Amino acid sequence: MTIVARLEPQDPSRPVGGVIQIGARPATLDGCMQAWSETYEQQTIRTNMEASGYVKVRRRVTGKTTSIEASATLDSKHYDDIQKWFFENSQAGVVPTRVKRPQDGKEIVVRFKEPPVINFVDKNAFNVAFKFEQLPAWVTLA
Repeated sequence: MTIVARLEPQDPSRPVGGVIQIGARPATLDGCMQAWSETYEQQTIRTNMEASGYVKVRRRVTGKTTSIEASATLDSKHYDDIQKWFFENSQAGVVPTRVKRPQDGKEIVVRFKEPPVINFVDKNAFNVAFKFEQLPAWVTLA
């Protein structure tokens, strides 16, 4: 199942706008993670040496891309739901999807950076680790 969201420009002076396809999270998964870690992508480029003899730092991008590592422990009955979420609904990371931030329960739009890593604790439960990224334009999506 696919959901469509309206993409609004972050900077009104540079209208981008449009529609973005969002892969639905299976209804059996609430999207809330037990562990969550955010890292912001490098935004600068450093030169080794300029003609003046100083190292120069330049800004490469102005938007904030966020890398997220998250994990949860789920009942084994949700194994197929994780597979469907990644391979079908998100097309193996091509189409963004929604997850909930643990600090406030707010749903945000992210994309899978890598396939989920699944480790079975026993026959009734498994741990799943995700790597997501949130692009600057997705911050405004609800």
